[in-house]
Amino acid sequence: METGKIIREIGLNVVIVLFAAGCSQSASELPSQGHAIDFSPRITRSAVTSLGDGDSFAVWARESIDGTSQLILAQEEVHCSGNIWSYDNIRYWKSGATYDFYALYPHNTANVTLQNSVEGETPQITITGFDARNAVDLMTAEQTGFVYPGSSYSVVFDFRHLLSKVEIVGRIDPALEEAGVSARIISATLYGMAATGSNTIDAGGYGSWTFSETSTSGNPFSTCGTIALSSTGVTLFGEMLPFPQTITQEFVLEIEYEYIDAHYTQNRFSKTFLLADAGLTQWEPAKGYRYTFTVGNDYILFEKPEVIPWKSASGGIVTVE
Repeated sequence: METGKIIREIGLNVVIVLFAAGCSQSASELPSQGHAIDFSPRITRSAVTSLGDGDSFAVWARESIDGTSQLILAQEEVHCSGNIWSYDNIRYWKSGATYDFYALYPHNTANVTLQNSVEGETPQITITGFDARNAVDLMTAEQTGFVYPGSSYSVVFDFRHLLSKVEIVGRIDPALEEAGVSARIISATLYGMAATGSNTIDAGGYGSWTFSETSTSGNPFSTCGTIALSSTGVTLFGEMLPFPQTITQEFVLEIEYEYIDAHYTQNRFSKTFLLADAGLTQWEPAKGYRYTFTVGNDYILFEKPEVIPWKSASGGIVTVE
């Protein structure tokens, strides 16, 4: 499974225990050194359908004993191969030690550090210069204050999403389609939202993004070329994963489309839509949003956006003249 542009979704309240239904946990044990520290992921409400062979996440591990802390793993890749989750730089439980584990998906996210890892303070994952235009499903998880139980034990991570999920769907009215009308998108451009940002994440939280670059019409968040529309709807940009952020009047969707009536007369139109006019004011982390519009002759009707799947939709129908 690719961790870039390919994004899938599963239903609400589905929990995938991956060491049972994808990769099992590693079983590395050397009696002379004690039990190895093993890791397994568990994902709820995930945009990633499953993790299995070829997938990886990163782990930081802090070991504290007798008032002294040290980082024993730093962005260590935990990978799945042959249905086994394992990592190369194996560490072993120590009796009397306390452990703090931090995980991040994807494992190879650039410019990531674990702050306060050896000072005895609460560690925080810091991500710098992350580019949301790459549609990477960024997730994090922790297990903190963990004391070795004295037997073989796998540390299980419950990942949560740090980004929002947004989809824009275009369609043609079914009645027009039945009457022989067709339409296609010639081009579409989405811009005005944050493109890059940095975040410091406390255990159990989503952090607060600080943005460093905003997408523009010349350097947009996403674009698409020619797409034939249908009455069932077609996604324009795929499932995008932007930052959680306030939706402002600067969030712009530009659409050029071609409308062909039943007499094969072709007309081309250009429309501009402000996402703020749809009624939503905020994209929140770990929530999905679907904007749907219907193409007519010289107009576009935007329906109220769906908030998927955590709360009911809001907003109103907006006509772009």
